[in-house]
Amino acid sequence: MFRKILIYTGYLLVATLFAAYFFFVSELVGQESTATVCRELKVNVLDSAQNRFVNRTDISTILSQAGIIMNESRVKDINQYELENLFNNKTAIKVSQVSVTTQGTLTIDITQRKPVLRLQTGSGGFYIDDNAYIFPLMSSFTSYVPIVTGEIPIDIPANYRGDIPDNAKWGYDMLKLGILLEKEEFWNTMIEQIYVDKKGRLLFTPRVGMVDIIFGKPENIEYKFMKLRTFYDKIIPSEGWDKYASVDLSFSNQLVCKKRDDKQSKI
Repeated sequence: MFRKILIYTGYLLVATLFAAYFFFVSELVGQESTATVCRELKVNVLDSAQNRFVNRTDISTILSQAGIIMNESRVKDINQYELENLFNNKTAIKVSQVSVTTQGTLTIDITQRKPVLRLQTGSGGFYIDDNAYIFPLMSSFTSYVPIVTGEIPIDIPANYRGDIPDNAKWGYDMLKLGILLEKEEFWNTMIEQIYVDKKGRLLFTPRVGMVDIIFGKPENIEYKFMKLRTFYDKIIPSEGWDKYASVDLSFSNQLVCKKRDDKQSKI
Protein backbone atom coordinates (compact mmCIF):
# COMPACT_ATOMS: atom_id res chain seq x y z
CA MET A 1 0.00 0.00 0.00
CA PHE A 2 2.79 2.38 0.97
CA ARG A 3 4.56 1.55 -2.28
CA LYS A 4 1.49 2.50 -4.32
CA ILE A 5 1.26 5.82 -2.51
CA LEU A 6 4.90 6.51 -3.35
CA ILE A 7 4.27 5.65 -7.02
CA TYR A 8 1.19 7.92 -7.25
CA THR A 9 3.07 10.66 -5.45
CA GLY A 10 5.92 10.33 -7.95
CA TYR A 11 3.54 10.54 -10.93
CA LEU A 12 1.93 13.63 -9.42
CA LEU A 13 5.29 15.25 -8.82
CA VAL A 14 6.45 14.57 -12.40
CA ALA A 15 3.16 15.92 -13.82
CA THR A 16 3.50 19.03 -11.68
CA LEU A 17 7.05 19.59 -12.89
CA PHE A 18 5.99 19.23 -16.55
CA ALA A 19 3.08 21.63 -16.07
CA ALA A 20 5.36 24.17 -14.42
CA TYR A 21 7.90 23.78 -17.25
CA PHE A 22 5.36 24.31 -20.03
CA PHE A 23 3.82 27.26 -18.17
CA PHE A 24 7.24 28.86 -17.80
CA VAL A 25 8.12 28.29 -21.48
CA SER A 26 4.77 29.65 -22.68
CA GLU A 27 5.26 32.74 -20.54
CA LEU A 28 8.69 33.29 -22.08
CA VAL A 29 7.33 32.83 -25.62
CA GLY A 30 4.44 35.17 -24.88
CA GLN A 31 6.77 37.83 -23.53
CA GLU A 32 9.08 37.40 -26.51
CA SER A 33 6.24 37.66 -29.07
CA THR A 34 4.91 40.74 -27.31
CA ALA A 35 8.28 42.41 -27.64
CA THR A 36 9.05 41.14 -31.16
CA VAL A 37 9.16 43.79 -33.87
CA CYS A 38 8.55 43.36 -37.60
CA ARG A 39 11.93 42.56 -39.05
CA GLU A 40 11.03 41.33 -42.53
CA LEU A 41 8.46 42.31 -45.18
CA LYS A 42 7.43 39.86 -47.90
CA VAL A 43 5.23 41.21 -50.70
CA ASN A 44 3.77 38.80 -53.26
CA VAL A 45 1.89 40.36 -56.19
CA LEU A 46 0.29 37.18 -57.43
CA ASP A 47 -0.66 38.40 -60.93
CA SER A 48 2.28 40.69 -61.71
CA ALA A 49 2.79 39.02 -65.10
CA GLN A 50 -0.53 40.50 -66.31
CA ASN A 51 -0.58 43.91 -64.64
CA ARG A 52 1.93 45.94 -62.64
CA PHE A 53 -0.24 48.47 -60.84
CA VAL A 54 1.18 47.58 -57.41
CA ASN A 55 4.75 46.93 -56.29
CA ARG A 56 6.71 46.54 -53.06
CA THR A 57 7.40 50.28 -52.80
CA ASP A 58 3.66 51.04 -52.96
CA ILE A 59 2.98 48.54 -50.17
CA SER A 60 5.79 49.96 -48.02
CA THR A 61 4.35 53.46 -48.49
CA ILE A 62 0.88 52.33 -47.42
CA LEU A 63 2.34 50.59 -44.37
CA SER A 64 4.22 53.77 -43.40
CA GLN A 65 1.02 55.79 -43.75
CA ALA A 66 -0.64 53.27 -41.42
CA GLY A 67 2.17 53.79 -38.87
CA ILE A 68 3.89 50.45 -39.43
CA ILE A 69 7.67 50.76 -39.68
CA MET A 70 10.01 47.82 -40.24
CA ASN A 71 12.33 47.11 -37.27
CA GLU A 72 10.21 49.40 -35.08
CA SER A 73 6.56 48.31 -35.04
CA ARG A 74 5.73 45.40 -32.74
CA VAL A 75 4.01 42.28 -34.05
CA LYS A 76 1.31 42.48 -31.40
CA ASP A 77 0.27 45.96 -32.60
CA ILE A 78 -0.48 44.85 -36.18
CA ASN A 79 -4.18 44.44 -36.95
CA GLN A 80 -4.27 42.17 -39.98
CA TYR A 81 -7.97 42.76 -40.70
CA GLU A 82 -7.57 46.55 -40.71
CA LEU A 83 -4.53 46.30 -42.97
CA GLU A 84 -6.42 44.15 -45.47
CA ASN A 85 -9.26 46.67 -45.56
CA LEU A 86 -6.74 49.46 -46.06
CA PHE A 87 -5.10 47.69 -49.01
CA ASN A 88 -8.42 46.65 -50.54
CA ASN A 89 -9.56 50.27 -50.67
CA LYS A 90 -6.60 51.20 -52.83
CA THR A 91 -7.63 51.57 -56.44
CA ALA A 92 -5.89 48.69 -58.19
CA ILE A 93 -5.90 46.10 -55.38
CA LYS A 94 -8.72 43.60 -55.60
CA VAL A 95 -7.87 41.26 -52.71
CA SER A 96 -5.12 41.29 -50.09
CA GLN A 97 -4.14 38.73 -47.47
CA VAL A 98 -1.98 39.79 -44.52
CA SER A 99 -0.21 37.44 -42.13
CA VAL A 100 2.47 37.97 -39.51
CA THR A 101 4.59 35.45 -37.63
CA THR A 102 5.81 35.57 -34.06
CA GLN A 103 9.33 35.80 -35.47
CA GLY A 104 8.50 39.18 -37.04
CA THR A 105 7.85 38.35 -40.72
CA LEU A 106 5.00 40.35 -42.26
CA THR A 107 3.67 38.72 -45.46
CA ILE A 108 1.26 40.49 -47.83
CA ASP A 109 -0.28 38.68 -50.82
CA ILE A 110 -1.86 40.98 -53.41
CA THR A 111 -4.26 40.24 -56.26
CA GLN A 112 -4.76 43.22 -58.57
CA ARG A 113 -7.84 44.29 -60.47
CA LYS A 114 -8.03 43.20 -64.10
CA PRO A 115 -9.18 45.98 -66.45
CA VAL A 116 -11.13 45.08 -69.58
CA LEU A 117 -11.91 48.61 -70.85
CA ARG A 118 -10.61 52.13 -70.37
CA LEU A 119 -13.21 54.90 -70.20
CA GLN A 120 -12.04 58.41 -71.12
CA THR A 121 -14.56 60.87 -69.62
CA GLY A 122 -14.77 64.59 -68.93
CA SER A 123 -13.81 63.95 -65.29
CA GLY A 124 -10.78 61.85 -66.15
CA GLY A 125 -9.74 58.39 -67.26
CA PHE A 126 -11.02 55.22 -65.61
CA TYR A 127 -10.73 51.47 -65.94
CA ILE A 128 -13.65 49.09 -65.62
CA ASP A 129 -12.56 45.65 -64.47
CA ASP A 130 -14.00 42.18 -65.04
CA ASN A 131 -16.27 42.60 -61.98
CA ALA A 132 -17.76 45.92 -63.19
CA TYR A 133 -15.65 47.87 -60.68
CA ILE A 134 -14.56 51.32 -61.83
CA PHE A 135 -11.27 52.89 -60.68
CA PRO A 136 -9.07 55.77 -61.88
CA LEU A 137 -6.07 55.42 -64.15
CA MET A 138 -2.73 55.12 -62.37
CA SER A 139 0.52 56.84 -63.29
CA SER A 140 2.60 53.80 -62.33
CA PHE A 141 1.26 51.50 -65.04
CA THR A 142 -0.94 51.58 -68.15
CA SER A 143 -3.06 48.56 -69.03
CA TYR A 144 -3.40 48.22 -72.80
CA VAL A 145 -7.11 47.56 -73.13
CA PRO A 146 -9.54 49.10 -75.66
CA ILE A 147 -10.21 52.80 -75.02
CA VAL A 148 -13.79 54.10 -74.99
CA THR A 149 -14.19 57.81 -75.80
CA GLY A 150 -16.95 60.17 -76.92
CA GLU A 151 -20.42 60.57 -75.41
CA ILE A 152 -20.08 58.03 -72.59
CA PRO A 153 -23.53 57.91 -70.89
CA ILE A 154 -22.24 57.35 -67.35
CA ASP A 155 -21.62 60.21 -64.92
CA ILE A 156 -18.39 59.22 -63.17
CA PRO A 157 -17.08 61.73 -60.59
CA ALA A 158 -13.38 62.57 -60.54
CA ASN A 159 -11.23 59.97 -58.72
CA TYR A 160 -14.26 57.68 -58.36
CA ARG A 161 -13.82 54.06 -57.38
CA GLY A 162 -16.66 51.60 -56.95
CA ASP A 163 -19.50 49.94 -58.82
CA ILE A 164 -21.06 51.50 -61.94
CA PRO A 165 -22.63 54.68 -60.49
CA ASP A 166 -25.53 55.05 -62.95
CA ASN A 167 -26.86 53.72 -66.28
CA ALA A 168 -25.91 50.25 -65.12
CA LYS A 169 -27.41 48.53 -68.17
CA TRP A 170 -25.11 50.38 -70.56
CA GLY A 171 -22.17 49.75 -68.26
CA TYR A 172 -22.80 46.01 -68.04
CA ASP A 173 -23.41 45.78 -71.79
CA MET A 174 -20.03 47.46 -72.35
CA LEU A 175 -18.43 45.12 -69.82
CA LYS A 176 -19.79 42.16 -71.79
CA LEU A 177 -18.30 43.69 -74.93
CA GLY A 178 -14.94 44.23 -73.23
CA ILE A 179 -14.80 40.64 -71.94
CA LEU A 180 -15.53 39.32 -75.44
CA LEU A 181 -12.75 41.47 -76.89
CA GLU A 182 -10.37 40.16 -74.25
CA LYS A 183 -11.21 36.50 -74.76
CA GLU A 184 -11.29 36.46 -78.56
CA GLU A 185 -7.72 36.85 -79.74
CA PHE A 186 -8.71 38.02 -83.22
CA TRP A 187 -10.87 40.88 -81.91
CA ASN A 188 -8.43 41.70 -79.13
CA THR A 189 -5.81 42.26 -81.81
CA MET A 190 -8.13 44.05 -84.24
CA ILE A 191 -10.12 46.58 -82.15
CA GLU A 192 -8.07 49.46 -80.76
CA GLN A 193 -10.56 52.18 -79.84
CA ILE A 194 -14.32 52.58 -79.38
CA TYR A 195 -16.09 55.89 -79.93
CA VAL A 196 -19.60 56.60 -78.63
CA ASP A 197 -21.47 59.08 -80.86
CA LYS A 198 -24.38 61.34 -79.87
CA LYS A 199 -26.89 58.66 -80.87
CA GLY A 200 -25.29 56.14 -78.54
CA ARG A 201 -23.79 54.12 -81.38
CA LEU A 202 -20.39 52.49 -80.99
CA LEU A 203 -17.86 53.17 -83.73
CA PHE A 204 -14.80 50.93 -83.76
CA THR A 205 -11.33 51.98 -84.88
CA PRO A 206 -9.50 48.86 -86.13
CA ARG A 207 -5.74 48.43 -85.93
CA VAL A 208 -5.64 47.06 -89.47
CA GLY A 209 -7.23 48.65 -92.56
CA MET A 210 -9.10 51.89 -93.13
CA VAL A 211 -12.65 50.53 -92.77
CA ASP A 212 -14.83 52.28 -90.19
CA ILE A 213 -16.90 49.80 -88.17
CA ILE A 214 -20.35 51.01 -87.10
CA PHE A 215 -21.29 48.58 -84.34
CA GLY A 216 -24.46 50.31 -83.19
CA LYS A 217 -25.61 50.18 -79.59
CA PRO A 218 -23.97 47.61 -77.28
CA GLU A 219 -26.60 44.91 -77.76
CA ASN A 220 -26.77 41.59 -79.64
CA ILE A 221 -23.02 41.65 -79.25
CA GLU A 222 -22.17 38.07 -80.24
CA TYR A 223 -24.40 38.22 -83.34
CA LYS A 224 -22.84 41.49 -84.51
CA PHE A 225 -19.34 40.11 -84.13
CA MET A 226 -20.39 37.07 -86.12
CA LYS A 227 -21.48 39.38 -88.96
CA LEU A 228 -18.25 41.36 -88.69
CA ARG A 229 -16.23 38.15 -88.89
CA THR A 230 -18.09 37.31 -92.09
CA PHE A 231 -17.03 40.69 -93.47
CA TYR A 232 -13.36 40.03 -92.68
CA ASP A 233 -13.34 36.36 -93.72
CA LYS A 234 -15.36 36.52 -96.95
CA ILE A 235 -15.79 40.06 -98.26
CA ILE A 236 -12.34 41.57 -97.65
CA PRO A 237 -10.45 38.65 -99.29
CA SER A 238 -12.57 38.91 -102.45
CA GLU A 239 -13.04 42.70 -102.63
CA GLY A 240 -9.83 43.98 -101.02
CA TRP A 241 -9.14 46.39 -98.13
CA ASP A 242 -9.58 49.55 -100.18
CA LYS A 243 -13.04 49.04 -101.66
CA TYR A 244 -15.17 49.86 -98.60
CA ALA A 245 -15.07 52.92 -96.38
CA SER A 246 -17.32 51.50 -93.65
CA VAL A 247 -19.35 48.50 -92.56
CA ASP A 248 -22.55 48.95 -90.53
CA LEU A 249 -23.57 46.11 -88.18
CA SER A 250 -26.54 47.84 -86.57
CA PHE A 251 -29.17 46.40 -88.94
CA SER A 252 -30.65 43.13 -87.73
CA ASN A 253 -30.13 40.82 -90.70
CA GLN A 254 -27.82 42.80 -92.94
CA LEU A 255 -24.30 44.01 -93.40
CA VAL A 256 -24.44 47.48 -94.92
CA CYS A 257 -21.12 48.24 -96.57
CA LYS A 258 -20.38 51.72 -97.85
CA LYS A 259 -18.00 51.95 -100.79
CA ARG A 260 -15.44 54.69 -101.03
CA ASP A 261 -17.35 56.22 -103.95
CA ASP A 262 -20.25 56.82 -101.48
CA LYS A 263 -22.34 53.95 -102.84
CA GLN A 264 -23.81 51.40 -100.45
CA SER A 265 -24.25 47.67 -100.83
CA LYS A 266 -26.35 45.46 -98.58
CA ILE A 267 -25.16 41.96 -97.91
